[in-house]
Amino acid sequence: MIEFLTDHRGRIESIHGGPPPPELVSYARGFLLLNRHRVQFLYRSAEPWLTVVLERARRRGEQHDRALIRAVPSELPQGITRREIEVLTLLSLGLSNPEIGERLGTSRRTVSTQVERLLHKLGQVSRAGLASLVVDSHLLALPIPGGVDGVAHISVVGVERFAGMVDEVPARLPLGPKTVDGPRPILVGTLASLTGQANDEGEELVRGAALAVEEINSHGGVAGRTLEHLVADADLYDPDAVRAAMQRLIDAGVDAITTHYSSAENPFLLEMAAEYGRPFLHVDTFERHVDLVRSNPRRYGTVFQTCPSEKYYAMAFVRFLRDLGKLRSYLPRQRRMALVEMDTPSAHIGGNGFEPAVAEAGWSIVSRESAPFRQSDWEEVARHLVESRAEVILVAHFITDEIAELQRQLHAAKFTGLVYYVYAASSPRFVEQLGDLANGVVWSSVTNRTDSAVARAFQRNYAVRYGVEPGPAQSSSAYDQVQLLATSWRQNGGTDSAGVCSALRETLYRGLNGTYYLGEDGQAPLSYPDGTIDPTIGMPLLTCQIQSGGPVVLSPAPFGSMHLLQIPGMNLAEES
Repeated sequence: MIEFLTDHRGRIESIHGGPPPPELVSYARGFLLLNRHRVQFLYRSAEPWLTVVLERARRRGEQHDRALIRAVPSELPQGITRREIEVLTLLSLGLSNPEIGERLGTSRRTVSTQVERLLHKLGQVSRAGLASLVVDSHLLALPIPGGVDGVAHISVVGVERFAGMVDEVPARLPLGPKTVDGPRPILVGTLASLTGQANDEGEELVRGAALAVEEINSHGGVAGRTLEHLVADADLYDPDAVRAAMQRLIDAGVDAITTHYSSAENPFLLEMAAEYGRPFLHVDTFERHVDLVRSNPRRYGTVFQTCPSEKYYAMAFVRFLRDLGKLRSYLPRQRRMALVEMDTPSAHIGGNGFEPAVAEAGWSIVSRESAPFRQSDWEEVARHLVESRAEVILVAHFITDEIAELQRQLHAAKFTGLVYYVYAASSPRFVEQLGDLANGVVWSSVTNRTDSAVARAFQRNYAVRYGVEPGPAQSSSAYDQVQLLATSWRQNGGTDSAGVCSALRETLYRGLNGTYYLGEDGQAPLSYPDGTIDPTIGMPLLTCQIQSGGPVVLSPAPFGSMHLLQIPGMNLAEES
């Protein structure tokens, strides 16, 4: 018997019975895209036949399902041959004798003879009886001769169909508008960083927005108008390129602009958006920019931050420290923490009463490190952190490649405490670069996909469309931005800016990343649980730990539990 667990990316764990055939790994990935709990079929690439059972598996607190695969050698019933299994499979999927013969390279008469023989062997009187018996007895076999096109869309077919999709190399999205007939389309502009150090998040941004556009158009668009997606690319850290990209969208006359955190590093974008006068939706997570909108709503009334601000990271971390103190499995003797911040205003979370709040939670800050956003000497930083004898390290640095290197250096320096990253470790790229070294890392994000039927459908659709699993934040946030705009266009009955912005402020929209209410001063959502104690009107700031390569939600309740935290081998030595 072969048994193993795998995830959407084909990462395998808990293998029993030897390495699985690559085809079964692909089938498992395809199965995870189906809305099914269990699927069973026959499989043979070589002797013997295998009965394969696929089931969903998820540990408590995890956000993503894994597939549990069991493959057991099986004898075919009633002396059925391999060719007869192929005939039974195609017959059960609705194909006629001529269609079966064409797929198997045999004549119609040969197939008819084979069907008659199978009726006798299996004690049936009709093709319908054979088909029912095959489905009930799990005798459908993969791979399907001739492929999945033109056959009935049942679960086993979906496994093979989606397996083929996830194995394809995803093509880059075509950027720019398409020509369509009918009323003028609604133009959605996305300012993205497909080049430079934030390119992975830029690609997620574009893909999430594109999925929303495709979905809206598949349902008839907005009031009979289709959406067109225009993408302007610029390196996030090249201000001239960012300014030019923004201007391209303005010159194109887009009806709204979506982006991620480009305005945090390029605040002139808010001025350009204010002058343009059409909705500008961003997630730069910067309270200073929320204050800017609050201070002058007449000028900045078209600017919306579609996630809570960075001030909530400090609150969430202090809450994490307090919750640590309640765990019997965690007994630090010194309660020392260190802080590492990127040298940019948007990453400074250690002010505004942070140190007194840490002290009130029973901890002391024993080290502060400032690092540039590129090419930090992480070996030196790691050495200082270990020498500080900190038991928890808080890192507010938003470049995934950089913090991955910090994590490597902390491992090399034999740091044995908890490392808590603000946002950047949530990127799939972090785990891809570090592998097992990422396990145990804690991260938090003010915007993060929550677990729901709609979110799971988005996850499947994204994986099918692009061949990779979406990260937990940017792609779903971008999807929500476009859906939020579409809801406001419908509510307003058009795309005029004043009416749409009013609708954006009035709408309570339940999205993939939580509930968006932008009617507060500053036009940013509420954060749960530190900005509101009501999870139905706020966006949950999730704190997660990477376990077995995937995120497990630790807080807040009811989304997760701190009892799921895995405690590393802490350095609990007394101070000398």
